[in-house]
Amino acid sequence: MEKMETLSNEAQFADTPLYFNSFAYENLGMLKTQTVLKVDSYALICVPYQFSMKRGILAGAFSKEEIEYFQKYRNSLAGLALAFQKPDAAEPMKIFCRCQITGIAPMKGREGVGLIVCDWKPIPPDLADLLAGHFRLLEQLKLEYRDLADKTVPITPVSAKRLGFNNYAILKTSTTQQKLAVFSLAANRMDFLLSPQSPDFHAGDKLSITLFFQRYRFALPGMIDKVERLPTGVQRCRASLGFSPELMQLLEEYFKAKG
Repeated sequence: MEKMETLSNEAQFADTPLYFNSFAYENLGMLKTQTVLKVDSYALICVPYQFSMKRGILAGAFSKEEIEYFQKYRNSLAGLALAFQKPDAAEPMKIFCRCQITGIAPMKGREGVGLIVCDWKPIPPDLADLLAGHFRLLEQLKLEYRDLADKTVPITPVSAKRLGFNNYAILKTSTTQQKLAVFSLAANRMDFLLSPQSPDFHAGDKLSITLFFQRYRFALPGMIDKVERLPTGVQRCRASLGFSPELMQLLEEYFKAKG
């Protein structure tokens, strides 16, 4: 029965990638500092970068010379040790993955960081179950994203404390970066103020907004829906927001606690 369930997970999420960020680490309970790739007589300390049902991509601190040296292990068999700590478990779950190294290369734009691609031979059932559970959670949060659309939280000292929001946010465009003051937040939109010195924004402008919470710091895409310049010079804006699993989880927990 366990084998059938694992095969079902592999088939259902065969080409779905998991990009590791703070949300993925917390949900999976992954102890990233205990990720070790064993190849030949070497034990390489790495961190997960991207996983799927077919392979894992690891990131590590490697010099150019080290990357060139380890190229000789391409197509070699290796072992990957992973550890996960669930809140209800007394001890970490340790998973050993047999894999084949299919690629070693420097990460673009990151000097001193290398990426190692490992194909599972095959994926361990416990790892397949963990990945599938994460993918199902994302699917659930995407459904709830529509359900929570426009259900706003006025940002006050009390609500910010309940959300774990640090009352700190940054807006970025292709030409500017500045702080903003959030006064209303929903899964799909946000209302905020910009200083009198801020450049003029217009409906349709695309931007990225980084929100700082106690549990997460994350960026999400947005677009200005409407904006007005107040008599004080401050700009009052409303922006639509793209889906963010971190924001969805925080809002869901907030509304459940509030009742």
